[in-house]
Parts: sequence; structure tokens; C-alpha cells
Amino acid sequence: MTLSNLLKQKRLAFNLTQEALAEKIYVSPKTISNWENGKTFTDIESLINLSQLYHLSLDDLLVKGSGIVNDMKDKALVADLSQNRMFQFFGPIMCSTVLFIFLSLNEFVPTMLPANFRVGLGVQVILLIAMAFNVVSAIYFRIRKKQLIERQTN
Repeated sequence: MTLSNLLKQKRLAFNLTQEALAEKIYVSPKTISNWENGKTFTDIESLINLSQLYHLSLDDLLVKGSGIVNDMKDKALVADLSQNRMFQFFGPIMCSTVLFIFLSLNEFVPTMLPANFRVGLGVQVILLIAMAFNVVSAIYFRIRKKQLIERQTN
């Protein structure tokens, strides 16, 4: 059972509305809604307040075997990947595109480049390897994010 489901289940078992619960633990009703929908996570202080209110130990709320801790870690990772999306996807792809254009010009139309920008075969190979790593890392992060999102929805 996910933490969001457990929180909603316990609130309903205690016959509390989201507003009433929010007053008891000093947060907004929107915060309760976000927790129960899995959009955000409880902070540690609120988690302690919830455990006291529901007469549960923190172990009961965060049992490793229940998948709650893994669920929280996955959601945190997806949030982190989403926040850094521009750096993880746009940066490597743009860098690889610029390298590809530079290498193409260097190889096929060397007269378009000033003499001091032309590079030898060894540098070209290194740049191609760097370009490949950029593209592979961008693809990896995109696939990993998709897997985490699918795992959360299942």
C-alpha cells in the first residue's frame, strides 16, 4: 500500500475531513489533498503528527516491505529528473548537434572553417565519442524516467 493510500484510509477511518485533519496537524487542506493524491510527500514533522494522531508508529507508516519507502524514493527521483530535464535532455542533444555540425564541416567542407579550427582524425574520434555519450545519457535518463512513472502508476 502506498503512503498516499494509507493516509487517506486512516483519515477516513477516523471520520476526518481533509479540512479537519489539516487543522489538527497545522497544514492546509490542499496539502492533505496533495499527500493523498501522491503529488507531494509529507514532511517529517507532519509525518510525526500523523503517526501520533492515528496512534501508529513511524515504522507502521514507513515499513520497508510495504513499498512505501520505495514509492517515496521513486517519486523523489522522478521529481528530481523532472526538475533537471533541461540539463539532462536539451544540453546533451544541443552539444551533440553542434559537435556533429562541426565535424561534418571539418570533414566534408574544410574550406568553410578557418585553418585553426580544423582538427585531425584523433580529435574527431574523441569528439564523436563525446557526442555518443551525450546522446546515450540523454536517452538513458528519458527511459529511466518513463520506467519510474510507469512503475508509480501501476
